[in-house]
Amino acid sequence: MKKNFCPSCGNKVEDSQKFCQNCGNELSTGKDTKPKQSKTENKSSNSVLILAIAVVFAIVVIVLVTNSNHKNAQHQAPSNNAQGQSPQDQAKLNQMMKGIQELRAALDKDPDNYELNIKMGNSSFDIGRFPQAIKHYLKAIKVKNDDPNVLIDLGVAYFNTDKSDSALSFINAALMINPSHPQGLYNSGIVYFNMGDSLGAIKMWEKLISVNAQSPQAQTAQKFIDQLKSKLN
Repeated sequence: MKKNFCPSCGNKVEDSQKFCQNCGNELSTGKDTKPKQSKTENKSSNSVLILAIAVVFAIVVIVLVTNSNHKNAQHQAPSNNAQGQSPQDQAKLNQMMKGIQELRAALDKDPDNYELNIKMGNSSFDIGRFPQAIKHYLKAIKVKNDDPNVLIDLGVAYFNTDKSDSALSFINAALMINPSHPQGLYNSGIVYFNMGDSLGAIKMWEKLISVNAQSPQAQTAQKFIDQLKSKLN
């Protein structure tokens, strides 16, 4: 029997299956099991490539900032889709939500506490609640605003709420404190790129490479620069 693949999760499925046993997605009755294209797909190959790069950039920036600045990055919340969630993922999610409840109770007693607001901001960031993360990071920087990592996380939280101007403002504030901060330079380039300023992105990434060429961010940035320059030329 021929093996196909679920267009939702990539799991192997049989021709006769109507639903994916892994994610529950309804399967096409036809033989074409390729992922469906977006209805708003741009027919220009160059535009599609740039859009694909932009999506990759957006994913990378979140992962890098989380791994760099959050102590509990490895405990990021799993999908809320219970159908495909393992008992381990559910236990992890329950543990995170319990921690958030404890932080909320502590903040009720001391709402301006710097460390508590940072922890709540990080926890909210890790489960994708970016408006809540922004709220707590802003409260924290009213008390102390000289930690570039916090400012970068705040910027990335804004980035994930489609507020690129605010994202760039706080990432640049971090760079004022530490001009050679690899995460700040890398993320600044990503924000510039997503704002449509490819030259601005290249400028920030080239600065990153000049001050910290051995960093993982610099090595990734060089690949992005090469791709962008080939398109610009």
